[in-house]
Amino acid sequence: MKRTRGFTLIELMITVAIVAILAGVAIPAYEKYVTRGKLADAFSSLTSINLAMQQYYQDNRSYLDVTSSNTPDPYPCASANLPTSQYFTFTCTTSSSNANAFTATATGTSSDLTAGHALTYTINQDGTRATVQVPSGWVLPSNAATCWVRDQSGDC
Repeated sequence: MKRTRGFTLIELMITVAIVAILAGVAIPAYEKYVTRGKLADAFSSLTSINLAMQQYYQDNRSYLDVTSSNTPDPYPCASANLPTSQYFTFTCTTSSSNANAFTATATGTSSDLTAGHALTYTINQDGTRATVQVPSGWVLPSNAATCWVRDQSGDC
């Protein structure tokens, strides 16, 4: 008597269904994980800009001319000195009317950070962190003016 080996059609269909269910849960979770990983780039770069600005203020007692590009080394907000990132662009602004204020901004550039609106974070001379806007599908919490949103659910 000859015995055949292999899987039945039902066994294969059940296996495919299980794999499809696992993929349906794992892929969105992985995409959110990757997006959260990109945010660390903005947080660390904005923090380093803030530190450089505070050091500049200690030496000069003013944030004026901090964006000057005449000599890039001493000016932390000169475009040559701003961080570069694959996922964010960074800007720094000062006020001509207030020599004691600045705002550094990180604006999302990758597709998952720009859906509808570009994800935008800021930090100012007081170290106040704010989330200005979030992409479509993200939650902007009521305390966004005092924190950086860390994920799509609006957690800070």
